[in-house]
Amino acid sequence: MNTLQIAAPLFVALLATGCTSVPKEKTEYEKQIDAVPMPTTEADRLEQCKYLSDLLFFELQDIAGINGFSSAFKPHDPSKSLALSRRMDSISCTKAERRNWLQRLQP
Repeated sequence: MNTLQIAAPLFVALLATGCTSVPKEKTEYEKQIDAVPMPTTEADRLEQCKYLSDLLFFELQDIAGINGFSSAFKPHDPSKSLALSRRMDSISCTKAERRNWLQRLQP
């Protein structure tokens, strides 16, 4: 048999099973982020961008173990940082509207 005749049905079957995965249920943190109303004015949007940027900064610090010794031993759960990033994308936060993290790290 030709390898193409074997590979093609396997590829189609693999593609079909990969596209029909069960949607993941949202975590409690994602539900809390989604519960916050979308900003109605530009000032509200800028304020939310800065607030979410701060939360993401502290979450990434916690993942890296910068905030304390005990955080280095906790298992990493990316759902918080992903939820914050998705929310920032949904309200169209640009890089200019996010807080500059590098300025905070300088003494």
